[in-house]
Amino acid sequence: MPTNLRNLLASKQDSFAASPEENIESGRIWLYYPGAAYDKFPGGFCFKPCVAGTATVEVWGAGGSGAQMCCCGYGLPGNPGAYSKRKITLTACGYITGNPGYSCGGADSLCDRGCGEATGITWYEQGTTCCGCICAQGGKGGISYCSTGTSGYCCFAGNGFCATKTNNDNCGIICNYCPGMWQATAYGGSTNCPGGFSRVSFFGCQLCPCYTTQHVRGPSGQISQQGVEVSFVGIDGSGASNWSGQGRHEMLAALSATTRWPQMGHMFSTCWGFSGGCGCYQNDGCKHYYPAGWPGLAPYPCPGVRDHATRGGHGAVRIKFVRS
Repeated sequence: MPTNLRNLLASKQDSFAASPEENIESGRIWLYYPGAAYDKFPGGFCFKPCVAGTATVEVWGAGGSGAQMCCCGYGLPGNPGAYSKRKITLTACGYITGNPGYSCGGADSLCDRGCGEATGITWYEQGTTCCGCICAQGGKGGISYCSTGTSGYCCFAGNGFCATKTNNDNCGIICNYCPGMWQATAYGGSTNCPGGFSRVSFFGCQLCPCYTTQHVRGPSGQISQQGVEVSFVGIDGSGASNWSGQGRHEMLAALSATTRWPQMGHMFSTCWGFSGGCGCYQNDGCKHYYPAGWPGLAPYPCPGVRDHATRGGHGAVRIKFVRS
């Protein structure tokens, strides 16, 4: 090896040793996430390190899913799951069990898919003696309504949803909350954050997606400590996204931009028609495109074409273990 190259490599090695990477967590990390459209962990999971140490456990409830609508109408995105975090000291005999919640599939459920499932964990020291548990509830799904003339704002406001008029009787912001609806809540952690609510801005009487903006609330503990909100508009008439089935790509692009490590913009999508999401129907309603705890999007139905909206992300459990 040439002397000048050897000296150069030696100088770089010294600089790396003097300035180690400071953005890497200590210990080892385990992540439990169902990941599939139909299958959960059989009987849950069991984390048993077999050595003494401290486990930092983070728990997210499943996100609420958007709901199908046919022909004409509009809907709201779901709400995110709750978040909980706690440090747990384990002996060599200690272990943690649990099961991540599942977001609502049921792509054919008209108007409302219900709520995402809660994620729960329990930890033990030895045998079957329970030492404690954590629960993070799942988010409420988005409601969809059928209409051929009434504006989305008027329809939701008339049904008791939290409404803020911004211009005239047809324009305003609707929050995915109404009397009798609850907010996802977490219990058992040293940090317990509620899920929050997603919103939609309606800008007029028209049913065209161009006149709506979705504001999707994300769960706490991801990207920022207290969550994040992503706002975006649809893009009908493109090869990536038809009128019906749109929103997935726009949401992913916006979500990526919120992080300090962006991953992607529009994903590739193909189905019958001109490679838009319109033809996928139930398939799109069953797939979860977004991270753990994130809600699914509202539907964009159009005359003669239904939209199954988007499914929320499943619940998840993240464990960082540091040996004593």
